[in-house]
Amino acid sequence: MLSNLSKRWRHAVQMMRQAAGTVYDAMRMTWTELHNRVTLMRESRTLEWNRAAAKRTEEHVNRILLERQRQQFVSGRRAAASSLTTEESMLLRHIRNSVRMANRNNVTRTAAYGRIYKSYPELHWAFLAHMVSRNGGWNMTDLQGEWLPRIMSANHRLWAYRLLERSNALIFHDAYPQLLLYAASRREGKSLFHLLPTLDISAFMTPFWESFWVQPNSSLLTTALIVNEQNVIEGRVVQHPDYREHVINKWDFRLHGWMQMNQVIFPLGVPSLKEHEAVPLVGLTLEDFSDVNERIFFGRKLYALLFHTPEIYGGALRYMRAVPHTGSRSDYWPHIFTKKAAVPEHVRLPSAHRAYSPSLTDVWQDEPYTPIEPGDWFIDDRMLKHMQPTRPPLHIDMTLPHDRLWKETASLAGFIQPS
Repeated sequence: MLSNLSKRWRHAVQMMRQAAGTVYDAMRMTWTELHNRVTLMRESRTLEWNRAAAKRTEEHVNRILLERQRQQFVSGRRAAASSLTTEESMLLRHIRNSVRMANRNNVTRTAAYGRIYKSYPELHWAFLAHMVSRNGGWNMTDLQGEWLPRIMSANHRLWAYRLLERSNALIFHDAYPQLLLYAASRREGKSLFHLLPTLDISAFMTPFWESFWVQPNSSLLTTALIVNEQNVIEGRVVQHPDYREHVINKWDFRLHGWMQMNQVIFPLGVPSLKEHEAVPLVGLTLEDFSDVNERIFFGRKLYALLFHTPEIYGGALRYMRAVPHTGSRSDYWPHIFTKKAAVPEHVRLPSAHRAYSPSLTDVWQDEPYTPIEPGDWFIDDRMLKHMQPTRPPLHIDMTLPHDRLWKETASLAGFIQPS
């Protein structure tokens, strides 16, 4: 039997080797992807961006901003609520009830996004949100999986889950009513976006939905939703003193960024245990979660990645349709991860042992729904700088980096807590 000190040295050597390999692979991938850039550009589908419609919408947004500054917005919202018809009141109750039922946990939210995208594929944001929400669920279950319990304290893992869950729930609470209101408008054959203020949606979004109804432009609407949703969580989560104290300012949360653990991946295809081969992954790594501008730019790049290249879009769509979301990483890499509980330490592990990645509902109970802080983030025009088309990112292949991430995480866990 090896002593704990010997085990730590062994894991330290493994980490150094893996780090050297990561640097080498990064250099090799850079040269390869630069060489393939021309091919990528040929195959890419340019996202449509109607500059005239974008300009008109931006002018509308600025008019709303001026009205807010004259304190007309609040009175306008009250007037809208007091002049509802019976049918509109019933619709709003139905939307609120649907949101409440689907906002139970990450699994139900992810499924809801997928359903609405299948019905209305022009709502690009719904597909993007579905894929990003899957990643949110995987991050939540990692906190109770094979390695992170040996790296992070139980209290910090609980607070990290609360941060992920609150962000996930707030975005859904804000965005899903907008998607349902669009679906209702389609059914009725008329715009119902005058009801957005009664659903407590930011004034920022009304011009974009009205523009989308008259002249559909999925890229413009998706970018606006990305800007809006990141601002929705900025004050309520990212800048909230409790989350900053217990999560964001902690060294082990920053470690996620240093280790490139904030990866958002899109599996391309349907996994098969029989083949024991990794489904290809594409994606990006978020460096600084605490910076709202970086999160928005990151979301825009993810959107360009998902919708620019038909091969990537098609592979991700096949995956969405074929694989129900459970929160376990075995959803995409069953050759490495398993939903089965970890083997006890006294049991000798077989060579084919896979890492424990549980289903979300097996390890996290539904969080009580706490009241949402009131207020509209839209108080100035600083965020309009993000309203522009985004080029697809250059570095997108995440298959090897994702594999190395988990090998490095396993070595770190073994170094901190040998077993």
